Amino acid sequence: MFDFDIINLIITVASKEEHGVFNWRFVAEYTVNLIILLAVLSYFLKEPIRNFLIERRGIIGNEIDEAQKTIAQAKKKYEEYLERMKNIESEIESLKEVVRKEGEIEREEIIKQAELASKKIRDEASEAIKLQAERLRHDIQNEIVSLVVGLAENIIKQKLDEADERKIFESFIKKLEGERWHQLQH
Repeated sequence: MFDFDIINLIITVASKEEHGVFNWRFVAEYTVNLIILLAVLSYFLKEPIRNFLIERRGIIGNEIDEAQKTIAQAKKKYEEYLERMKNIESEIESLKEVVRKEGEIEREEIIKQAELASKKIRDEASEAIKLQAERLRHDIQNEIVSLVVGLAENIIKQKLDEADERKIFESFIKKLEGERWHQLQH
């Protein structure tokens, strides 16, 4: 449609100059000028235009190659993510299992440590009880000995006279001197 508008314009302009007569000379001159202009332009611009188009074709080809590589990488990533999404449930289950096993091991370790601490406390308590029982037994024996000695002293005081007391005292002194002499020699 654009070409017909130009032709109509040329016809209108040409016919107005000659008062209604179509001017073929005008059309021919402009046509020849146009052809010469196009020939000169094509002669001088042929190589630069060709180089530009070749360069442009190369740039577009490189961009297409890069776009295809990017698309291929995106597809690869997409496939990887799909595969990971498929395996995510199994990964979650395996992680749960690992965490459960670690928790079980830690629980057993805590129980083991608690049992060791409990055994240590029991042993210490048992030892403390034994020591306390031994101390109490010793205290009771001392108390009994003290009571028996006091009771024996009272009985002896009642039944012994001065002569018997003197004999016992002298016998005791001799024993002490014998013990002292024995200790000095060693």
